[in-house]
Amino acid sequence: MQDWHLLENPSVRWIVDGLLPADGHSAIVGKPKAGKSTLIRNLVASVIKSRPFLDRPVNVPQGTGKVLYIHLDRKDRPARVAAELKELEITDDEAPRLHFIVAEDLPADIDSRLQWLKEEIEEFKPNLLVIDLMLQFLDVQNSNDYNQVLKAINHLQDVLSEAHFEGALVAAFHSRKAVNPDCPADDVLGSTAIRGSFGTLILLSQNRKEKLYSIVSDQTDREQPWGEIDSTEIVRNSDGTMALGRSLYDLQKAEKAAKTVGDLRRLLSLLNDHPDSSMKDLIEALAISKPRLLALMERGGDLIASTGEGKKGRPKLYSLKSGAELSACGIGAMNEETEKFLNAFGS
Repeated sequence: MQDWHLLENPSVRWIVDGLLPADGHSAIVGKPKAGKSTLIRNLVASVIKSRPFLDRPVNVPQGTGKVLYIHLDRKDRPARVAAELKELEITDDEAPRLHFIVAEDLPADIDSRLQWLKEEIEEFKPNLLVIDLMLQFLDVQNSNDYNQVLKAINHLQDVLSEAHFEGALVAAFHSRKAVNPDCPADDVLGSTAIRGSFGTLILLSQNRKEKLYSIVSDQTDREQPWGEIDSTEIVRNSDGTMALGRSLYDLQKAEKAAKTVGDLRRLLSLLNDHPDSSMKDLIEALAISKPRLLALMERGGDLIASTGEGKKGRPKLYSLKSGAELSACGIGAMNEETEKFLNAFGS
């Protein structure tokens, strides 16, 4: 290319502002039950209905959005998918703008399948093409073989170019069993060719113990004021739509603060019931480490008094300071000064 220095970087067209390029290739990645299919159906409904997706505008004129949805996740039965799409308020009038394809609708061999896709795109001209799951659509014998995966994805992308596809491709992939919290984009199950072939990766995870679903994005293209999605809670509203909640950093910070306030309350309650307690007494009664107890006592320094020299045979003894005592009925009835202190500490 002789005139490469004359090339200008084109502005990005977005189907979802700052997240999914309108003419780009994106991947949604997660373990089973992490929320991939639910998020995909939210995206499908948002394009059909021209309504926000994850609180971001969808740039499709009202009443024009078309989606080709190739659903190949066999554990997710078509009737269930259809029910969820109806719950997301896709109406009978809007249904013709959504082509819902399952495995039985596709040719068996990959060449015929890609030819079918080319013709479908040329005729239907969708704004969004969804393939869930991508590796069940492509002819890849070994998903860890870089050359096989790259060749298969490149072949698909060439077919989309030949069909003059001007919409967004969103493909679903599973993630690895072991995750890398420092670089979630490396968690795509299979060859690194997958990550390298998609400009946007949306990664979903589930913490079953805490009943928490989270999302993070890794993007080649980004735009102010949006930027990439940092690790964030993702919630499902009563109407089935999904939205971003608090950042995981804020959740962890709040959880840590709540635990500290709870431990401090326990400490103050213990000192209320057992004044002149030694360090050893407090450690045993609270079942915490000495460093943790010292940190709590430093935090609650305005409320805790000590006597004694802290020497062998004459240990320091700890009690509540005068004016900060709690009533005998327990921690819930602490005086106003102490309650105000703990509330300020936890905020």
